[in-house]
Amino acid sequence: MKPFAVILFAMLATVAPSAHDGGAIPEQLRESGSFERVIISSYEPLQLADLVGRADVIVEASTRGGKSFLSASGSDIFTDYLFEVQTVVKNSENPQLRVGNAVLVRRDSGTIVIDGHAAVAYENDFPLFNRDEHYILFLSKARGENAYTVLGGPQGAFSLREGVRQTALELGDWSNKHGLMARAAFLDEVRALLKFSS
Repeated sequence: MKPFAVILFAMLATVAPSAHDGGAIPEQLRESGSFERVIISSYEPLQLADLVGRADVIVEASTRGGKSFLSASGSDIFTDYLFEVQTVVKNSENPQLRVGNAVLVRRDSGTIVIDGHAAVAYENDFPLFNRDEHYILFLSKARGENAYTVLGGPQGAFSLREGVRQTALELGDWSNKHGLMARAAFLDEVRALLKFSS
C-alpha cells in the first residue's frame, strides 16, 4: 500500500474563496498577506524490518540546514537538505556513495518569503531536520529523480541526539517499544535485519 496524502489548507488571514481554489502560493500571499499549509499524510505503518528491506540507501548523516523553494507550478513548497554521510549502512542504489559524500534529501515542507510575506508548509508529525544533528535515514529515490525522500515519512528518520529515536511523534512505534537505544546497538539491529532482507 502506498502512502497517500491529504492536504489541509489553513490560511492565517481571511482569503476570498477564489484563493482556496488551488491558486499559486504567490497569488495567495498577495491576496491575504500570509500563507500556512499543514500537510497531513497517512503512511502505511512500517516496522524496522520493513524500512531496512525497502530502503534504497541507509545512512548516518548530518546536515548544515536546508534550502526551501517554490515548485515550478507555484503551488508547493519543498526543502532540499544536503546531508554529509558519516556511515553507509545499505547502498543498493548508488555505487559511488561513500563516507564523506553528500546526499540530497527533499522534504514537502519549508518556509519561503515573497515580497516580504512568509509562506510556510509543515509536514504533520515530521519535525524539520535540525542543523548539525546526526540522523540515521532510510531513503528511497524515484526513478529519474536526483533527490532522495525519507521512506515512510517520519518513520524513516531517526535522530541520534541522546540515543537513537524516531523523529515521528505519533508514528514513532519503534521508539515507543524500545525507548532510547545506543547508536551501536541500533546499527547492529539494522545490520542483522539486512542479512535477512537480502
